[in-house]
Amino acid sequence: MGTHPDEPPPAEASPREAVMFPGGGIDMNNMRETPLLHTGELRRVSDYLDIDFVSKLANGEVGSEPGPYQTSVAALTYACTRQRYGDTQPMAVIGQSSGVWAAAALMGAIRIEDACKMLMIRGDLIAEASARHGEGRMLSVVGPSPDETAAAVEGIDGCWVSGVMTRSSVTLGCRLEAREDVERILSAEIEANVIRLPIDFASHCPLMAGVADELKKAMSDLEIFDSADSRAVDFYDCFIGDPGPVSLTNLWDRLAMNIEKPFDLMAAIQSFDEDTIFVESLPNAGIFNMIRYSGISRKRIVKAT
Repeated sequence: MGTHPDEPPPAEASPREAVMFPGGGIDMNNMRETPLLHTGELRRVSDYLDIDFVSKLANGEVGSEPGPYQTSVAALTYACTRQRYGDTQPMAVIGQSSGVWAAAALMGAIRIEDACKMLMIRGDLIAEASARHGEGRMLSVVGPSPDETAAAVEGIDGCWVSGVMTRSSVTLGCRLEAREDVERILSAEIEANVIRLPIDFASHCPLMAGVADELKKAMSDLEIFDSADSRAVDFYDCFIGDPGPVSLTNLWDRLAMNIEKPFDLMAAIQSFDEDTIFVESLPNAGIFNMIRYSGISRKRIVKAT
């Protein structure tokens, strides 16, 4: 680990704030409505990668291709949160799926340019995994409890629980050929509302086998910065059974493994104290409605900008 060459002098941390960085399953159309598309931070990352996120997002050209889509989310969330914190730091960052990369960048452990570069590589590896293991889709199941949904899909070949969002919302990953059976069974047996997410692959399930190992190889030239600022921020990545925080020594493995392992956003949120202030990093994404359904109603929610 090294010292970040551009790091400012350590500043007093913002009290009791935890910033949530969403993954790629958000509504891209809502992202297009924010004036933050024209921030200097986002433009800087666009120039670095030779991809004009600003015009692509504004014109609806990003689509569901994993690399550009997830990198756009990471770049915009980083730009939003940098405006809020400047040279200060939050108490904690929470990364859900691809959001772990923007979370690591805000805490000062990696550069945002490197985070976006790795998300582009990650997108290529996702596409390769889909070709190897089978084309996948992701579904949002709303209504039943996570246990009810898990029990209903347990016997369906090619379907897995990818993540727990709330007490009544679960994300599923499934093979493309299994999707209609999954939708029919869930709607009929437990009266679930099944929503097709605009993602042409299935993350956090066996269809992503092998991605983490290849991603770690691609990350071998990058460096985690062990600075006073990064040590002052707790990092959470929402893994099922281990909501965090994650030490800097384990950060590399967790960034890579995030694509293969299921997540539990609700458990991560519930592990915080009642006086935590949650900061929504992406305007209009609505992901912090999830916090309202986490069963901890006294938690406060604010927007990054």
